Order: sequence, then C-alpha cells, then structure tokens
Amino acid sequence: MKKIYVLVLGLASASAFAQQDVQFTQYMHNRIFYNPGVAGSGGAICLTAIHRSQWVGFEGAPTTQNVSANIPIKAIRGGLGVNITNDQLGFFQNISAGIGYAYQAQLSNGTLGFGLMAHLYSNAVNNALWRPVDPGQFGFPSGATDPSIAATDASGLLFDLSFGVYYESNNIWAGISSTRLMETNTDVDNYPSQLLGNNVGAALFTNARHYYVMGGYNWAIPSTNWELRPSTLIKLDFLASPQADVNITGVYNNRFWGGVTYRLTDAIGLNVGYEFFQGFRGGYSYDIPISPLATSAGGSHEIFLTYCFKVEIPPREKGSYKNPRFL
Repeated sequence: MKKIYVLVLGLASASAFAQQDVQFTQYMHNRIFYNPGVAGSGGAICLTAIHRSQWVGFEGAPTTQNVSANIPIKAIRGGLGVNITNDQLGFFQNISAGIGYAYQAQLSNGTLGFGLMAHLYSNAVNNALWRPVDPGQFGFPSGATDPSIAATDASGLLFDLSFGVYYESNNIWAGISSTRLMETNTDVDNYPSQLLGNNVGAALFTNARHYYVMGGYNWAIPSTNWELRPSTLIKLDFLASPQADVNITGVYNNRFWGGVTYRLTDAIGLNVGYEFFQGFRGGYSYDIPISPLATSAGGSHEIFLTYCFKVEIPPREKGSYKNPRFL
C-alpha cells in the first residue's frame, strides 16, 4: 500500500505532473483507442468495451475502463470515432471523452485513413488523505500540506487533440499517431491557497504528448485452418524510456485464438479469445510482471467485448410508381 501511494504522490507534484495514457495488453482489438485514423476502416460499425485491473494485490492500484466506437459512414468518405475512458489510480481519477473523424482513401488493396479527434480530460482527486505539515511550518497553518499537492476533491478540465494515420488491407495493418498534441494544462486548488485565502500557486495538471507506432500481419498457414497474427505497439513520450509490446497470436477457424505478449522489461501477457457468434467476440489476458514490482504485486487482468455489425441500405429500385387516383 505504501509503495502505490508514494507513486501516486509522485504523479501529483505540481509543475512536473504528466498524465500518461493508459495501456492495454490487447491493443490489437482496440486500435481506435491509440489511433483516430482507424475511424471508418473495416466496413462495419464496431463497439468495444474493455476493463483492466493492474497490479492486483496493491491497494489503490490502477483500474481502467474504456468504451470505443468505430462508425464508418460512406457519405462522408470515412467515419466517426468515439473514445470514453475512466482511469483510477489511487486517489486520482482521470476521465476522458473524445470524438473524431477520419477520411478513408483507397490505396492499393486497402484503405489509408487520416484522423483527428478532440478530447476533454477531467483530472480529479477523490477523498485523498494527505499528511499535513507541522503547525506553523513554512508559514502555513495547521492542516496545510505541500503547496504543490492538489487539495482533496480538487479537479481540473483539459481540452486536447490527437491525430493519426492508419493503413489496413486484408492481411496487414499499420499506423502512426500522437495524442495530447497541444500539451495543455490546468491549475487546480491546493491546500495553502484554500487555507490562507491567497494565490500561493495551484497544483498543475499537464498533458504530455505521446507517440504510437503499431502494426500487424495476418498469415494464413497453408492447408490448415490456422492463422498467425504477429503485431507490435511502440509507445514513447520522450519523458521516459520507450515501451514496446510484441504479440503473436494463433487463430483457429477465424473463431478461437490464443497468444502471448512481451512488454519490454515489464510483463509477459497471455491472451485468449472466442467469437461467440458472428460479429460478437470477447477476450481475456493476464499479465505476469517481470519488473522489480514482481516481488510486491500480482499480475494484471484484462477483459474485452466487441460487437461489429453492418447497416445495409438497399439501393433504390429504378422505375416509377403511379397512383390510379392521380393519373
């Protein structure tokens, strides 16, 4: 418990605060979360819900939920994308909601999408119990805390953008994207300003720009019902070491799958999934930590459900209709 709250307090320090994007082991099943250029690809409306519980056994460990939608619309030569995420880390709750558009152009045997998404980010501190400084210390009254730490129940609202380019064909997909492009920030109340009634300086929530490179290939094994689908996701923000996920999944009869993911210096993930009926599938993964946290934390659980469907509008029949009353 102590370790996770030390981590949380580190994230809360004033001007250096950088809210990191959440991570998913089953990234290949929720590509629109990382790249708005995915919107409108695939030819079907896809709705996805995913839940992740990280570092099971740590009180206050991260839990994340994401709901996304990929909505192709031929009339606008692309599609719409929606992303809603709730991320809880200790006392900190971060909620984001985004909506965007991607233009899809035909390229070779696939489509190339260019997407832009607008996001609102809400950063809040819920029911925190910070340790106060001694009475009179640094000129603050009893009950005050470090001026750089956000007050209990403080919150801030940010606006930002993400952009991505995404290519998809029958057997290959790839994309490059960036989130939190504007690196916006907002001030939230802190204890000294509340207790002293002056502008000592508020805690600062700052967006840090993130970059993603992802791609995968579907290889049908000849004379079998099996496919191998290797893929990778590379994440970097130039504030910390780059992180890379490498996955290989075997798919049987295009309905059942199982695979393994290696996250550089962090974890090994095992994933399985099944298509229950046409268009509706789900998957589960379990991460085994291999970092120094392995001695103190359990693994991470992740589950997702996706439903894809098409809305077919029949073409208008040629000809005319006459009502005998109005000849």
